[in-house]
Amino acid sequence: MSTDKYDMVKHALLDHVREVFDEIEEEMARSHEEKYALLEDALDGASDIDELRVAFDQWFNDHTEELELEYELEEMWNNALANAEVV
Repeated sequence: MSTDKYDMVKHALLDHVREVFDEIEEEMARSHEEKYALLEDALDGASDIDELRVAFDQWFNDHTEELELEYELEEMWNNALANAEVV
């Protein structure tokens, strides 16, 4: 096989895989934005901190598997509060 043909095939494969990865990333970004919007809606319905916690727990439990978060529920809640310096 000529070097030119080898390079063409190699670059074609690399370009195609990059396109596939870009499409996957775009879809993930859309999905994450949708999940974030659902969380915003859930939290907007809460009237106090206890209801915020219930709404967050429900959202987390509904979406954690799909989002493949590397955090547990308590860890997410506590990290958010610590970052906001409210604990």
